[in-house]
Amino acid sequence: MATESPRKSRKDIKQWIGYLIGDQSLPLETRLLNSVCLIAIFIMVFNIPFNYFSGLKTTAAIFTVFTAIVGIAYYQGRRRRRLELGVIIAAGAVIILFSISYFFSAGAKGASLLSFLLSFILTLIMSPKKLYGLWAILFLVIAIGLLVIEYRFPETIQVTYASDKAQFIDLGVAYITGIFICFFGLRYLKKAYNRERASAELKSIELEKMNDEKLKLFSIISHDLQAPLSSLHSYIRLIASDRLTPDERKQVESGLANALHGSQEMLSNMLVWSQSQLSGLRLTLVRNNIAQVLKPVIDIQKIYASQKNIRLESEIDESLHALVDRDILQLIIRNLVTNAIKFTLPSGHIRVLGTRIGEECELIVEDNGIGIAKEQQSELFSLKTRSTYGTNNERGIGLGLFLCHEYTQAFNGTLTFESETGRGTTFRLRLPLVD
Repeated sequence: MATESPRKSRKDIKQWIGYLIGDQSLPLETRLLNSVCLIAIFIMVFNIPFNYFSGLKTTAAIFTVFTAIVGIAYYQGRRRRRLELGVIIAAGAVIILFSISYFFSAGAKGASLLSFLLSFILTLIMSPKKLYGLWAILFLVIAIGLLVIEYRFPETIQVTYASDKAQFIDLGVAYITGIFICFFGLRYLKKAYNRERASAELKSIELEKMNDEKLKLFSIISHDLQAPLSSLHSYIRLIASDRLTPDERKQVESGLANALHGSQEMLSNMLVWSQSQLSGLRLTLVRNNIAQVLKPVIDIQKIYASQKNIRLESEIDESLHALVDRDILQLIIRNLVTNAIKFTLPSGHIRVLGTRIGEECELIVEDNGIGIAKEQQSELFSLKTRSTYGTNNERGIGLGLFLCHEYTQAFNGTLTFESETGRGTTFRLRLPLVD
């Protein structure tokens, strides 16, 4: 317990500092502005009394005003998220107040120029790139101007140090402060830069990975569409030549119907997926009766199941209501049932159940089909797809299950499954209920 307390304290300090600077939602430059302003305020809180008791009462007053203005700049960056305005306020205050302080702090013999140079470095760190030229010109012109004024009119410079010792201490403190600020400021900048670069590299890798998966997906789709289209073309040629017997025609028509049905499902999923890629997931979540939404889907799927001699049963609680997009919920259940039909042997059975479990609705699609191989289960809801074949040689690429998972999450629901090779698969879709 004794070792946990210091760790907890350090963690609390880091969280507090992170809150003052701002989270990752703020641009890096804005976080830098906030950091520099906080450091400046912290230093001024110590410098103001030091200058006052060193005899530099005017400088102490100037620094007091400067601290208040830096506080305004911090507010603009942290709360108002106005980076450029915050930088202009802070840099403008530095230029004006240090220019005035120069005449009351022994001019070039004091610490003003060193502090002015340090302020220029900090201004560049926290400033947008497009303002670099402006600050370089302003700081250079004003520094040269102050030196020229001191050279031509030395009487304008007041040496208000109480003693030589106070002057040396002031210079030493300014130098140490400069080292401190540069060290921590540049250290934070480098860490932030490395963090942003690592994040960008990670996003680039993920984007490249997704792009490869999409290219693979399109390759599979184009390949899988060739088979039914070739079959249709061959069938039309056979009809034109009138070479098929009635039994052969019936057999070819049945196979062609299955192939075209699978292609239709695949193209339907492709259309939904491509729309989501172009314009994002757009859902219309309204209160719907689950049983009424799913009835037309299940009725149609019963027809396809019967063609394969599969018994499809449904039992959905009529009182279940949830906030869902009607079309998307139908797409999810249609894909799950279609998959169940595809991977269930003739004379098998499928059940669609809908029950209330606490504050959630659980929809179950259960079959006694061939199941899912263990090596495929970990990638079932991803785009790492490959062509699969059902019990009647039906083709699939897994895009439907990927869409089911994506849209379930958009409903604030969960989609899980249990499967055992040779014994069947059960998908469980859970959605929050509404009254």
